[in-house]
Amino acid sequence: MAVPPAPQEDENATEEPASGEARRRWRPSLGAVLSVTLLLSVLLTAALIHFSWQTVARANLKDLVGQLNDKIAGSIQQEVASVIANATAAQEALRTIFFQNVITPQDEAKREFIFLALLQSQPSLSWISFGWPDGHFFGAEKLGDQNIQMVEVTWLPKHLSARRRVDTYRIITGDIEFLQRSFTADAFDASQQPWYQRAMATDQPVWSDISLFPTETKPAIAISSQLKVFDRFQGVICVAIELERLSKFLAGIQVARSGTVAIVDARGRIVAAPELADKSDETAATDASTTVMNDALRDKLNQVAMEALHHFGMQLGQIHGTMSWDYRSTVDRDDYFVTFTPLGFNGWLVATVIPASDFLAEVERNTRRLAWIIGFFTLFMAAGAIWFARSAIARPLRRVTAELRHIENFELHRVQRRNSFLSEIDRLSGALVHMASGLASFQKYVPTELVRRLLKQGIEAKPGGTHLPISVMFTDLAGFTALSEKLGDAVVPVLAEYLSRMSPIIAEGRGTIDKFIGDAIMALWGAPEPNPDHALDACRVALACQQALATLGLEAQAQGRVPLRMRVGINSGNILVGNIGSEERLNYTAIGDPVNVASRLEALNKRYETAILIGEETRRQAGDGILVRRLDRVAVYGKEEGIAIYELIGLPAERAQLGSLGWIALYEQGLDLYAQRKFAEAIDAFKAADRECPDGDPPSRLFIERAKAFMIVPPPPNWMAVTVLAEK
Repeated sequence: MAVPPAPQEDENATEEPASGEARRRWRPSLGAVLSVTLLLSVLLTAALIHFSWQTVARANLKDLVGQLNDKIAGSIQQEVASVIANATAAQEALRTIFFQNVITPQDEAKREFIFLALLQSQPSLSWISFGWPDGHFFGAEKLGDQNIQMVEVTWLPKHLSARRRVDTYRIITGDIEFLQRSFTADAFDASQQPWYQRAMATDQPVWSDISLFPTETKPAIAISSQLKVFDRFQGVICVAIELERLSKFLAGIQVARSGTVAIVDARGRIVAAPELADKSDETAATDASTTVMNDALRDKLNQVAMEALHHFGMQLGQIHGTMSWDYRSTVDRDDYFVTFTPLGFNGWLVATVIPASDFLAEVERNTRRLAWIIGFFTLFMAAGAIWFARSAIARPLRRVTAELRHIENFELHRVQRRNSFLSEIDRLSGALVHMASGLASFQKYVPTELVRRLLKQGIEAKPGGTHLPISVMFTDLAGFTALSEKLGDAVVPVLAEYLSRMSPIIAEGRGTIDKFIGDAIMALWGAPEPNPDHALDACRVALACQQALATLGLEAQAQGRVPLRMRVGINSGNILVGNIGSEERLNYTAIGDPVNVASRLEALNKRYETAILIGEETRRQAGDGILVRRLDRVAVYGKEEGIAIYELIGLPAERAQLGSLGWIALYEQGLDLYAQRKFAEAIDAFKAADRECPDGDPPSRLFIERAKAFMIVPPPPNWMAVTVLAEK
């Protein structure tokens, strides 16, 4: 949270002297009045000019300081972000190479080649290393800009002692030259290092503050992660950046004429500063968390910055976000501007202390010069780092990773070969293309969208399931058996066209096709992905499918073919969903009583001459999102209790297209009278509903016949107005 600067008190405010009491008989002369008036005017004008100048100067000075701080912080943020990105990319690249089994950590020759290549391609990195669980260590260290050394620490049996091998190389144009090899005893145990232990505590890459290396002790930061190949732990990958590199970068930044800049952590300790760039190895060996500020930093940064923090009663850890926090302080009669800017990494802050005197002369010229220097320097460094990272490894690996994402999402048609000048990456890309080609051969035999969703939800391919609130839809083509006998083999393209029209409608409506059963479709809503609107979405899709089938029927009539008619049944409930089957063959489906009811509802359309029937729970959950009529209360085959069933009429937005729906109220009135054994009145209501319905109403005519039958032979006393179905 950014803290606003302290309000500055106006030191130039003046008090007007109180005028003495006028004497009754004394009158001032005109000359005296004019003299006093002119004097006061001059004084007030001078005070106003001075105040205005001071206000404008203070505002300009603050603006200039703010601009300078923004440029400095931006430059450092870009440098730190670039270094962090390079380390992360190198760590991920090495992990991918090992994970894809291009090489193994035990392959010494190829391992050294990969480590050298990575270290040469990333100028900002200091160490790339690997630690084994038994304490063994292997790493590549950059010695300045000219030399690289390979370090291997091998522990002898029983972990009694270790031997360190160091190979030194000189970097030459396009190659490296071997210089020397040395062996020494060592006690460096990789498994006991902070970067190793922190990586073991998490499955994600983690940053650590470290200082101990096999060949030296220097403050550094490191990103490390576990390496598992085929679910077997191999060791820990570590990429380190010596903090002295950041200090050298800070040393190249000119902060006004005599200001200073540093990177501090949340506890106020110096991470990097220009004064630390040229320290001797002995001083630099001190742990980063206990680095002692030198006299200049103590005078300028510690004294001024901490005085500002204490003034507001704050701690550095409270400064976060994207806004800078600044304060103006006076120490030994000198004004200083101190600014803290979050870096967005590890709680680090950029701290700048600038004497106000630096801006009193040639402010504009120095500001422009500093802006150009920082701009060109940042642009040059960013361009070089981006070129190295993208050209060598990052860009090819990002492309290969993108292709892996396509395979992971089962988007096999999008997989392309990504050529690379690195043979390993090129072969990896080729293998991915062959893999995608092989998987694509089986894609036509499995529900691809279902596979994608199961992968997305992380559902394993093993028997098991769970009860979920879902909706199930069954569809069937009326008269398809007769049509099959009539058309013979020619029915296949007709069925393919029908299923091709229905499938995308179901997918776009957030449904999952469970299976095709001949001409029937079974689809789910709410699994494998949760969907709180599963009932409403299922109803919308059913209506959309009927509309699409009507369009398909017009096309069939134009071609001289008989149009298809479809019956739909939908039911909702808490249903068992999961991988049903054996260990060898599975089917992701739903089973249970609500599923059976949905199938019975589809078949009931034939009895009532309707198109879409939905269950009682579906109607309740869809609510006002659909237009329905209460059709009947039935006990489906195999059930004794009756359930209310509804005919799906349309959506509220389609009410105008549906015309008058008054016949629905007449029908439901007849249904209530029928349940009350008022059969004659019920017949009148049903007849009225049949007349009002634009195309007539078969369910009304069905209930008229039932009512007439009950008028001849009344139902038993325990009759509940439930239609019992004697067949499926």
